[in-house]
Amino acid sequence: WDPKHGPCCMVEDFHIDLQGLPHSKWNKSAVLVFATEYLKHHQGHQGENHTLEDVSKAWLTHVMALRMRYKHKQLDELDKKEHKARNQWCQRKHELYSRHLQTAHEYKDIKDHAVAIVELLGQDGMSSDESDQEGHLGEATYYILDKDWHSRQVTSWLRMLDSLHLCLWYKSKWQATAGAWPHFRMASLNESKGAPVKELPVDFYCCNWYGAQSTFAREQLQAQEQSGTLAIPAQYVK
Repeated sequence: WDPKHGPCCMVEDFHIDLQGLPHSKWNKSAVLVFATEYLKHHQGHQGENHTLEDVSKAWLTHVMALRMRYKHKQLDELDKKEHKARNQWCQRKHELYSRHLQTAHEYKDIKDHAVAIVELLGQDGMSSDESDQEGHLGEATYYILDKDWHSRQVTSWLRMLDSLHLCLWYKSKWQATAGAWPHFRMASLNESKGAPVKELPVDFYCCNWYGAQSTFAREQLQAQEQSGTLAIPAQYVK
């Protein structure tokens, strides 16, 4: 379409360009077509006394809204699935943090240390996981992605809380109790490369990982003094 040859369209075949910008040559021409036709039929009706500029501005605002809705609908299925997976991952981390805290409160002899460790790590310090197909008995199975910056002791505490969570849910003969299936997490060789939680006791960080960090990175991390709470009681050590 060449603007020198007239409007981009007429009322009979009116259409706008949702792929282009609201102020593209086509849309600016379409605005004039719409505004002129609108004033022809509505000027003076019910006290209306709009100018061509008034109608054009209002229509351009409408075009911007239409374009945003169009772009959103044009998101392909892969983007939608990734967005959904991200939301599910965040929800699982929140639930995992809450579950670890609840489990820690159930065991009096480790309660103080376990609660302190989970609360220091926070939701962002939880080992994330990724889901696989459902297990053969119907329970959802998730494979743990350990944080590369977690110390072995921290990882051991979190794995122990996973196991204790299952102990609270399962009865004899490995049958699930009534209600929803428990969150079944299995170890894997994969690691999460997510950013570390800052200002944790230095023994919460993996020695090799911490030693490999630059001086600047350590300053940003602001590791605190050793916690002295990471020793697991003998009766919980397999």
